[in-house]
Amino acid sequence: MKAVKHTLAAAALALGVCNGASAELITHTVDPIDFNINSYLSLNYTHDLTSYGLPGPTVNAVSLSVYLYDITDLFRAHSETVTFRFDGGPGQNVSNVSLWGRNYTFDLDASVLDNGVLSVSLNVGCDRRFFGICTSPQDVMFDRSVLTVDVTRAAVPEPATLLSLGAGLLGLVALRRRQRGIGHAVAIS
Repeated sequence: MKAVKHTLAAAALALGVCNGASAELITHTVDPIDFNINSYLSLNYTHDLTSYGLPGPTVNAVSLSVYLYDITDLFRAHSETVTFRFDGGPGQNVSNVSLWGRNYTFDLDASVLDNGVLSVSLNVGCDRRFFGICTSPQDVMFDRSVLTVDVTRAAVPEPATLLSLGAGLLGLVALRRRQRGIGHAVAIS
């Protein structure tokens, strides 16, 4: 009975080692030709990770980095306000985009990728309005957006690995039986 317990313990250990989860970083980039976002024209785009198997694996962390610059600061420096919205949620504002540009990084909740797609919307403010019409628009240039997702996938054991494991366990059982003398043929004279 003790040999069976040891064999089962070895099998549980081997299966635990073979069936470990693997961590993976997924990076998805949206990099169109530089796009002007202004008080009249917003930008909406998506990061679609369904081709990477999402939803499915466990999402540990989500980070979005958006690179913006303001070429009009060459002619007229002013303070822009850019509002970022993720999946239609509440907006996050950034101000004073420089001529030389900058990466704006957002750590997002993992639930934004429940369907495997992240929708992003960028809107730029207005300096002055006259009867509801923007008379002094703001603008920035959108260069690129990089979404980085840390996921954990459950490992699927290969059939050959399981076959090797089973053959090894049978070999251990046979060795144990041989050492104890079980299974030896008894000659009757």
